[in-house]
Amino acid sequence: MLRPFFMTVALTVLAATAGAQSFPSQAIRLVIPYAPGGGSDILARPVGADMALRLKQPVVIDNKGGAGGNIGTQLVARAAPDGYNLLVANNSQAVNPFIYKNAGYDLANDFAPVTLLGTSPVIVVVHKSLPANTLSEFVALAKKTPAKLNFGSPGVGTPGHLATLLFNKQAGIELVHIAYKGSGPTTMALLQKEVDVFFGTPAAVEPYIRSGDFKPLAVTSKARFAAFPTVPTIAQSGLPGMSDFNIEIWWGLLAPSKTEPAVLDKLHEAATAAVRDPALSARWLAQGMVPTTTTRAEFQALIKAELAKWERVVKDNNITVE
Repeated sequence: MLRPFFMTVALTVLAATAGAQSFPSQAIRLVIPYAPGGGSDILARPVGADMALRLKQPVVIDNKGGAGGNIGTQLVARAAPDGYNLLVANNSQAVNPFIYKNAGYDLANDFAPVTLLGTSPVIVVVHKSLPANTLSEFVALAKKTPAKLNFGSPGVGTPGHLATLLFNKQAGIELVHIAYKGSGPTTMALLQKEVDVFFGTPAAVEPYIRSGDFKPLAVTSKARFAAFPTVPTIAQSGLPGMSDFNIEIWWGLLAPSKTEPAVLDKLHEAATAAVRDPALSARWLAQGMVPTTTTRAEFQALIKAELAKWERVVKDNNITVE
C-alpha cells in the first residue's frame, strides 16, 4: 500500500535533481523593481552581464518600477520557484511592509536569499556655512535650537529618511523633515540651504564634498568609507549611545521561496564570482558602492535583522505612505 507513495516521492526527488543539474537551460530574468538609472539598476546590469557569461544563458534586465518597488517585488514573489526569475532587492524591501497598508509580499517567507551583492554607507553632510564641523557640534546646535533645524530626504520611508529618524532618537534631537522626490533634488536643496543636513548616498553628495560645498560630519556604517578615510563613523563620534550605530544601504539577490537549493547554489556561485571580479569591483567602488558577498544563511540573517530594525523605527515614528 505504501509502495506507490514512496515511488512518487522518489520520482519527485529525481525530477528535481535532474532539473537542478540542467539549470539554467533558458534565459534568466533579473527584475529591478525601480526605474532605470538608480542605484539598483547601476549595480545589477554589470552583475547580470557577468552572470550570463558564467551560466551560459542570457540574463535579461527587467525594470518593473512602481509603488516604491512593490510591483516588481510582488512579481518575483509570485513567480515559479525555478530560478528563472530573480529580484535585486535593497533596504526598501525591508521597510515597505511596515509603511504600506499592503506591500503585497512577505520578505522573510516569500523569498529565498541568494547573496548580498553590495553595500554603501550613508554620509551625514551639512552646508559649508553651517556652524558645525563635527557631529557632536551639530547635535549641540540642534539641542540649542529644537525643531529649528531641518533635514532633507529623498522621500518618506527611504533609507536616508529612516536613518535620520533613528539618529534623531538616539541623539535626543528634533529635526524637521522635508521630503523631496529623489536624492538629486535633496542634494540641490542642501546646496541652496533649504535644508540643514542630509543623510545622503556617496553618489549624491561626494562631488559637493570634493568641491567644498558640503562638510561631511560622519558616515553611518560600521567601518569608515574608503573614499573619505578621515571622516569618522557615527559610532566613533563620541556621542553617548551611538557605539553600535550602523546603517548601510544594501543590495542583494533574491529568488522565490521554495527554489531548489541546488539551483540557489548555482546562482550564488555565479553572482558571487561576478561581484568579486576586479573590473566590476573597481567600477562599483568608483560609484560609492562596496562589493559585498555573503552565504545564503548570512543574507537571511541580515534580512531578519533589517526587518526588526525598520519595523521599530517605522512604528516609533508613525510613518505611513498613502
